[in-house]
Amino acid sequence: MRRKGFPATPIPTVAQRARELKNLRLPGAVSSQNGRTLYFKVGISPGSFGRLYQCLLKIKPDGQPPDAVVLEPDLSALAGGKQIPHTYAYDGKGTRLCLWWPKSRDWMPSMKLTDTFIPWIAEWLYYFELWLLTGEWSGGGEHPDSAPKRWARSPISARFVPSVHSDQTTPV
Repeated sequence: MRRKGFPATPIPTVAQRARELKNLRLPGAVSSQNGRTLYFKVGISPGSFGRLYQCLLKIKPDGQPPDAVVLEPDLSALAGGKQIPHTYAYDGKGTRLCLWWPKSRDWMPSMKLTDTFIPWIAEWLYYFELWLLTGEWSGGGEHPDSAPKRWARSPISARFVPSVHSDQTTPV
């Protein structure tokens, strides 16, 4: 949201994002481009004694939020079949991470990925390893509900139930 009297902050292009990530000079980092999408693959460890995870940032144009995916090791296998907190459904290989709450605007398209997504992935991995040990997610945060929204339902399939507080019926 632009405040009155302040110029709009420009959104970096995919090429500018590639240069930003290249300037990190992370060992073994590889970037490639397919169409308008940049793929940045890098090994990230949550700390000195943590595992090394192969991660992928999928960076799309026009200020869309990147996808952060852990490719290896298989997080589901490490979790022993337990539902991993703060992840999204993902059709490709790996596990897509939930790193920020979109409604709180923790990330804006003008922000650097080197100051946000890269450290956020390391932090998420730290809390994941702690979760593997304790069974409790200590990373805080909220996770968006993946259930369909009420207003997304067809009006024909809407159900009505009696309201607890009155004689009226309320759509569910």
